[in-house]
Amino acid sequence: MSVESIGPPEDSHLDLATGLPRLSAALTEIARQMQEVSPERCIGIIDFLVLPEPALYRLAPEADHGLRSDITARLSAMLRPQDKLYVLDHWEWLVVAADLPSSAPLLLAMMKFAALFDSPLQANDDSLLMLRVACGGALYPDNGEDPRHLVQSSRIACLAAVRSDSGHALYDPAMEQVDKSQHLLHAEMPRALAGYPGLALHLQPQVDLRSGACVGCEALLRWTLPNGEAIPPHRALATVERLGLHGKFTRWLLQQAIQIQNRLQAEQIEIILSVNLSAHDLLDTELPDLLAQTLATWDIAPGCLLLELTETQVIEDTAQVIDVLRRLRTLGFQLSVDDFGTGYASMSYLRRLPVQEVKIDQSFVRHAESSEHDREIIASVVQLAHRLGMVVVAEGVETEAAAEIVTRLDCDRAQGYLYAAAMPLDDFIGWWRARAER
Repeated sequence: MSVESIGPPEDSHLDLATGLPRLSAALTEIARQMQEVSPERCIGIIDFLVLPEPALYRLAPEADHGLRSDITARLSAMLRPQDKLYVLDHWEWLVVAADLPSSAPLLLAMMKFAALFDSPLQANDDSLLMLRVACGGALYPDNGEDPRHLVQSSRIACLAAVRSDSGHALYDPAMEQVDKSQHLLHAEMPRALAGYPGLALHLQPQVDLRSGACVGCEALLRWTLPNGEAIPPHRALATVERLGLHGKFTRWLLQQAIQIQNRLQAEQIEIILSVNLSAHDLLDTELPDLLAQTLATWDIAPGCLLLELTETQVIEDTAQVIDVLRRLRTLGFQLSVDDFGTGYASMSYLRRLPVQEVKIDQSFVRHAESSEHDREIIASVVQLAHRLGMVVVAEGVETEAAAEIVTRLDCDRAQGYLYAAAMPLDDFIGWWRARAER
């Protein structure tokens, strides 16, 4: 197989030494292949790792680049034309092997990769290096139903391969040792997604800072086990990731959100409901059609949902994701950038995405009373967003003083404990009616 076509060396999405695309491109390619692979075939993922050695760390930059280029060329020469090669880390590569009949070709490929490095390699400084390598393999659909989970599975298999004599391994769930509490989560999450009680969306209001009216709410995940234990959202999402259930979770999430909006409209509460999407979701080219069909079933207009975008590093890197966002916008969905200002998303980023709302991260809002620097950041974001015709929401507003500051800085809406914590749907309806009657 040949290396995937690449752009000029100055492309920031490419590894400079090898010219290979990085992880975001691999996730996009895996997602594309998932849409096309036939039921009787599979997709193979191989994580190839050069184990750290003192001699590698001592290489001069030119020798380091030359060795990595040599490794890339050797791997590329072994692959089929339909397969693709990517860089994950400095001494780590990823192969996406298309249209396999079974795990056998994947296992054979890993053995061939290992054999490539049975002899020493010559670095640019004329030194000879004996490399130790390991390979881990994973298959779609057996080892995960979304791209990131498959890559994680291959890396876990590679860790197991490092400890084995063979130097290669196919993913097996037994490679992931979990404690008793995790076993419980693993058992309960599939049941929760199948409709058993415990998994729910609670609503946190968003308030217009000028009128004081509730104009929207955000759907936030809550999970309670049958024994009454409340599981924090980050642990719930980590369980979804570990089990490879992100696709099922997204469908559950969207179904729940649309049913909530249906109930709100039946109660004559006309507000926008915000739902968080991840880069996993936005790699799914079928997402716009799925949403449109579900809304049509419930007779809900797309403009009633606002989709909050997270994991912005993948969003910016992936042209396919931008295309999905534009399709969602064309269908009439509103889009928001969540946690803006936390380090990655730039001002130019806002111009590129078809979004209508920016949510300023709560870390800036909570320190706005004491930090002039944070107030300046909020003011700058507000000015830019307003010039681009976007609404600005301040997250984490917990005090009257914070509300006064974000109002003075010209934010449009606020969300936080000052107004209400996230609450079940029935409680939210009661809260909304009490506020509307003031």
